[in-house]
Amino acid sequence: MSEPLDSRQLKAFVTLAKTGSYTDTAKELFVTHSAISHAMRALESNAGCRLLSRLGKKVILTDAGEALLQHAEHVLEEMRQARLTLNGLNKWGFRRLRVAAEISLGQAFLTAALVKFHQEFPRLLMSVDLFGSCDTHTLLQTNRVDLVLAEKPLPDDRFEFIPLFADRFHLVVNPGHPWAALGAAPAGELPKHPCILYRSSPETRRRLEEYLAKDDIVLNTVVEIDNVEAAKEFVKQTTAMCILPLWAIRREVNAGSLVALPLGRKPFDHTWGCIHWRSRSLNHAESTFLKICRAGVAAFA
Repeated sequence: MSEPLDSRQLKAFVTLAKTGSYTDTAKELFVTHSAISHAMRALESNAGCRLLSRLGKKVILTDAGEALLQHAEHVLEEMRQARLTLNGLNKWGFRRLRVAAEISLGQAFLTAALVKFHQEFPRLLMSVDLFGSCDTHTLLQTNRVDLVLAEKPLPDDRFEFIPLFADRFHLVVNPGHPWAALGAAPAGELPKHPCILYRSSPETRRRLEEYLAKDDIVLNTVVEIDNVEAAKEFVKQTTAMCILPLWAIRREVNAGSLVALPLGRKPFDHTWGCIHWRSRSLNHAESTFLKICRAGVAAFA
């Protein structure tokens, strides 16, 4: 197995490619001419091919050198960014918050919560991922994020779920739909009617199927989509119906562009909240973020 290329040699190589001169490269890097020559010989030996050639007094790259240059520039830029990140994290008061949220939750309240959080922690680096239908535990297991805002998952001893708010799922139709005037779906009509299925979490989909199965209902799905805004737009412009939580449609219901109907004889409720590793306690910033989220969801939950 070939050993990794030396980063100092790569830096000298990239500089030499830019200057075309050993002397100018040595001056720019504050080393001797012989040090650059030695570094390039070592780099070529390690790479196993010739990277440089001379055209008069100017140094030019071979085809192999041109190929290496692209990778070398990328590697050095990544190292520069790593240095900046580490320098930032070492500053007093500078930490990070890595959070993921279901897209619909992000659109509903997350942006406002992040703005308030930034005002309280202006030096903290925030990383935010929005996702559609996804296994929320995978986001934590792969160390992509520290907190996940999503629907309540199946119980798992490795993770803690902190509830933020609960809500109820409804049938959603446009105001011109016959069901809107009736205030409910007629008995036996739900399985026949075209449905826009919003892809939520696997757990919510399982619970919804079990809920409908109690009345022997199988949805007549014509479109599956993982964007709640697109699902609502389908409903506004067609005769299809959708099943969504009230918080996701409250604005449209209040404006009269959508109508929320009961889903069945018994309510279908669900809880949204924060998921994190049970073995890792929340730090001050994360706890504050959740408090801001609770205040934010109070406006629509």
